[in-house]
This record gives sequence, C-alpha cells and structure tokens, in this order.
Amino acid sequence: MEVSQRKSFSRRKFVSVSLFLALAILVITGILIQIFENFEEGFSIHFFTAVHVLTGLVFAVLSILHTTTNWKSLKSYLNIKGAGISSEAIWAFGITTILISIGGLLAYTFF
Repeated sequence: MEVSQRKSFSRRKFVSVSLFLALAILVITGILIQIFENFEEGFSIHFFTAVHVLTGLVFAVLSILHTTTNWKSLKSYLNIKGAGISSEAIWAFGITTILISIGGLLAYTFF
C-alpha cells in the first residue's frame, strides 16, 4: 500500500494566493474601466465595473481572513521584544498616512 505525501489543504496558502489574484483583477479592471469610460456607454464598461465591484468585495473579505490567519506574524512585525512598536511599523504608518493625505488634498483641490 502506497502512502501519499501530499499535505492537507492549507487555508493560509489559499487565502494568500486568492488575495493576490483578487488584487491583480482589481488592477486590471480598474485600468480597463479608465480606458472604456471615454467610449460610449456599452456592455464593456458595465461588465468591467461589475467585476471590479464584486472583486473589491471579495478582496475585502480575503483581507480580513488574511489578517486573522496571519495575526501572530503581524504582531511579531509590529513588536520588537515587547518594547513597543518597531521602527518599520512607524515608518509604514507614517508613509501611508502621508500618501493618503496627499491623495485627499489633491482630490479636494482638483475635484
């Protein structure tokens, strides 16, 4: 009798790969929406918008699953030996806050 060396289903791998694929679809459909919005209303713009919205919802759910699945790793990235927040985490939060603020100011200014 032969014993299979195949491992069982990995939820962590499934969530990570699915999250990456959802991100790729979001980027592609976002670009296609920008391309097709200048043309007359048609099936393509509605199709890509629907796919983009539904994939965004899937991405949000997968992001929550990814966070819960990798919570232990995320905590270790944020803390250095229990001494507080790591410098990498502070830089990541700072840069993200700055980029979101710039984007908000640009959107407010031009739109």
